[in-house]
Amino acid sequence: MANSDATRSWWVGVDVGGTFTDVIAMHRETGETRDHKVLTTRGQLEKGVLAALKGLEIPLGEIAEIVHGHTSGINAVLSRQGAPVALLATEGHRDLLDIGRMDREFGPHFYDPTWLRPHQERPVAQRRHRYGIRERIGWDGQEVVPLDEAQVRAVAGKIREAGIESVAVCFLNSYLNQAHEQQAAAILREELPGVYIQTSQIYPVTKEHERTVTVALDAYVGPIVTTYLNRLEGALEAAGFGGTLWMMTMNGGVGSVAETSKAPVFQLVSGPVGGVAGAVDLARASGDRNLLTMDMGGTSTDVAAIRDATTPMTDTWAVEFGLTMTMPVVDVGSVGSGAGSIVHIDSVGTLRVGPESAGSVPGPACYGRGGERPTLTDACVVLGILQPDLFAGGALTLDVERARAALKTVAEPLGMTVEELADGAYRLACSDVAGSIRSISTYRGLDLRDFGLLAFGSAGPMIAHQVAREMGVDKVVVPQAPGEFSAFGLLTSDLRVSTARSPMTVLSVDGGTDWEGMFTELEEQVAASLDTQGAAKEDIVFERAIFAMYSGQTWDNRLDIEPGEIDDVRVKQLVGQVHDFYQQRYGFSAEELPIIITTVEVTGRAPRATLPKHTSHAGEGDPVLRRAAVRLDGVTHADTPVYSRELLPVDQPVAGPALIVEDYATTVVHADSSATQDAAGILRIVSDRKDDHSA
Repeated sequence: MANSDATRSWWVGVDVGGTFTDVIAMHRETGETRDHKVLTTRGQLEKGVLAALKGLEIPLGEIAEIVHGHTSGINAVLSRQGAPVALLATEGHRDLLDIGRMDREFGPHFYDPTWLRPHQERPVAQRRHRYGIRERIGWDGQEVVPLDEAQVRAVAGKIREAGIESVAVCFLNSYLNQAHEQQAAAILREELPGVYIQTSQIYPVTKEHERTVTVALDAYVGPIVTTYLNRLEGALEAAGFGGTLWMMTMNGGVGSVAETSKAPVFQLVSGPVGGVAGAVDLARASGDRNLLTMDMGGTSTDVAAIRDATTPMTDTWAVEFGLTMTMPVVDVGSVGSGAGSIVHIDSVGTLRVGPESAGSVPGPACYGRGGERPTLTDACVVLGILQPDLFAGGALTLDVERARAALKTVAEPLGMTVEELADGAYRLACSDVAGSIRSISTYRGLDLRDFGLLAFGSAGPMIAHQVAREMGVDKVVVPQAPGEFSAFGLLTSDLRVSTARSPMTVLSVDGGTDWEGMFTELEEQVAASLDTQGAAKEDIVFERAIFAMYSGQTWDNRLDIEPGEIDDVRVKQLVGQVHDFYQQRYGFSAEELPIIITTVEVTGRAPRATLPKHTSHAGEGDPVLRRAAVRLDGVTHADTPVYSRELLPVDQPVAGPALIVEDYATTVVHADSSATQDAAGILRIVSDRKDDHSA
């Protein structure tokens, strides 16, 4: 890692979400932690970052490292407010983004003849700005048709006239030979100085549609992300920060601003990935090795399945249907239910929660900042789950009457009382999140009895127990400082670089492929990148993977492989590993068919920090702050104890119903269950009825 001045003793994680910007600091010698939270400043995210850092009351000159996750890229894609993009594709293939895989998403529009693919309806690259270029690289990587350089120059003139800010170049089969892409990029940089130019060199692997999407999305968000990072670096420097700024990426690791700016698309959902990184670290340290993560913020809820304390990875990730990128990313999904999700009646008269959110501006009605539409937060205020004067550490007092007035606008048309609506909205939001978690667990064959539900994000703990009850999960785990846990995860993330190559060849001892040489070359590339970011060579841990399928198949499968030299004996072992994988995953193996390796992948990581130790304040005051009326499961419990988590005695059970509050989160414990906090500061909720698997 980069060297730090002796006076710089703090590590800081900053997570910019759709509603809040979370920041947490850890002293690298004493283990002291500080945290803060401010509303996200949309349009000028760096202002919110500086405000959050100021709230830590730590001079910026004493901070050695800041690890940052943000949402500027994904917000630009979802709202279609990215940079104007031109795409250069092989002649005859400029419609690849629209054609996709010739399938459609199953759902309400499955039989709709007027349905348009999301990219046709809301393109990231307008068709008039997509150009077919005369060139062709064959299936074997050999040149078939030379690049028409004059045509590229002519197209550059059209791009200039159109005022395009960003250009994506992705030619057919260029993952095998990038000469044409690099020639075109060089011409474009000569003709279009100052314009953002990107090629598929950022991740040169097979799958033409997905590779094109990846490059196009990078061009779409590249100018926005890099501009934001430049503003952030300038603002931090002006404020007195002289340490190192690291960026979280979607592969679960961090990188320098210079390195990650080469492919900004890999930062699209860096904040949620930070939460998964923290969850894996907790799983390894706590013994809760199988966890379903639920990260609920103000705008959405992110979910992932962690098995055996291992980061869940996937080689494809979809922003939305038809916009699927190919790269190694943490397998995290999302649902549009957050604490700020709008409670409303849909077109057929059904109660809904989300996906539209009040965000940070104007925010829920109870914030008193101009919001008039009811949200899940307003429902929780009316239910008594959120205590108005204890919210956000007392920094913001919630207005119960404004919450009631907003909910009344939806309750009256449904013939419900405000309390009934609030209870229904709370349960509906929990059901939506439970469905999202099932999609990455039950629907993939996981036995939920083997898992605990790890709840974080400021809103996660307030719905976690209800979600767990609905799913039949017996244990809820709430980490210390759950509101800033994703920021914690940023601090624990390794410095990480991934690269890959697609040989598209048979896996066999007589195939003539130098597998060890191929992996070694990729490892050298990764090591060189990590070296520029300050990682010592002896600290780098390499991970290898192959993407395999039977000859004649379309889709490959990612398999991690053990380290060690790949000789003929090892190749035979890999062949057996692939057959075993198919037998376990699909219930069959076809040993008579050749195995095709489409892609080989290398990831290098340099370990960083771990989560700090918990300091208990038990015995420094009465843990019961008050007793309040709280409505749960349609019943009002008039004398519900409200505990201070900071003052909870270690290993002393808290019987439900109860609320456990801290500065930026409230944990709900339902009846017939109890919660216990251990010496590491981890809170666990378990059912007192072993047969209780429903709400």
